[in-house]
Amino acid sequence: MADIIDRMEQSIFEAQCARLARLTGRAYDLGFVREMYARVKAQYLEELKRRKIRLRALDGARLDEIVSYIWYYHLFHTSHLPPELAARAEQDEKYRAALVRDVAVRIVINEHLNVNKISNTSEYSPEIATFNMACSYSLFVLGGFRGADARMNGLNNLFKKAMVTIKSTVQLLAAGNSCDAVILWRHLHELECVLIVLCSRGDDMFTHYVRHMEYLNMEGNPRAEELQARLSEECKAYAIKERNAFVNYGWLVYVEGFREGFGKEYRLNFKDGLQKIAGQSARHAAYAAASKILHPSAWVVAIRDDKFYKFTNFELAKSLTNIVELIKNYAVRYRAFSDRPGECDSYIRTIGGYLGTIAHNNRVIAVKYPGN
Repeated sequence: MADIIDRMEQSIFEAQCARLARLTGRAYDLGFVREMYARVKAQYLEELKRRKIRLRALDGARLDEIVSYIWYYHLFHTSHLPPELAARAEQDEKYRAALVRDVAVRIVINEHLNVNKISNTSEYSPEIATFNMACSYSLFVLGGFRGADARMNGLNNLFKKAMVTIKSTVQLLAAGNSCDAVILWRHLHELECVLIVLCSRGDDMFTHYVRHMEYLNMEGNPRAEELQARLSEECKAYAIKERNAFVNYGWLVYVEGFREGFGKEYRLNFKDGLQKIAGQSARHAAYAAASKILHPSAWVVAIRDDKFYKFTNFELAKSLTNIVELIKNYAVRYRAFSDRPGECDSYIRTIGGYLGTIAHNNRVIAVKYPGN
């Protein structure tokens, strides 16, 4: 029996090392990692005894967790070094001893002394898993586009950023950090509005947007004087006195109708500028609510966590729906540039099913948390 268990442990160890090599793009000598694993495991048990920690069943650190701690510790300390120096570190007993000590302490403190917050959900729960599924599928399709078209590549990057942000938001929900999830949704909503304007206002809009973004990186830019001069000229041409507002939202002056309505219908801000141009004004109350908890306030402690959880699920669904529609149009237009044109067609046909499941999940959430 012991021999079978040893073989199983060896198989899991090798599989985890292979997985980490794929994830990090760095392969390490398995003999080194194996020795560090054995030493850390022994030190981990000693650290538990020293701190008088008695573990309940299944609470101990798993093999894959211990190997991951070792792998990423070694990656952090050696990935920037030439190969010969990294190899030398693996043979240095001082480095080895430090790795064993530091990793064992980190595992005990992070895995056993931390305060686990009770969450409304889990990464395995249907509503979290479905958001992740829709984003993962979207990222897979977006990853197939190749070419030199600046607009295609620029929008692709922004779409990917949006999908990763949604995955990060639901990860916060799964961990019980619903308040933080609301704050991250706020950032997503701003990106969502940018994407709506860029995708719906003609190809030149993207060019104007990228050119205007140069104003955000003037400090230390060798073209700083040129950009400052251009900025002054544009502010003067459009009679704009709020220089900082123009830096943040001035690209909107290229949207048809904005200049005519500037100072009346539109302003250089989010509420009366970007959000309104994007046609998302009806959601400003949600954005304003999220803004209230961006800085510590009574809201953070006065509102129940389940309200933040429900709010985030509902607003994420609206944002994802809007962004997916933009991606579908993008996939139609740039289909010929995809390595996987068939996947573009499949995405357009099937992604609505993912959104339908999210809508169903939110109906369940509404029943579970009424009145919020």
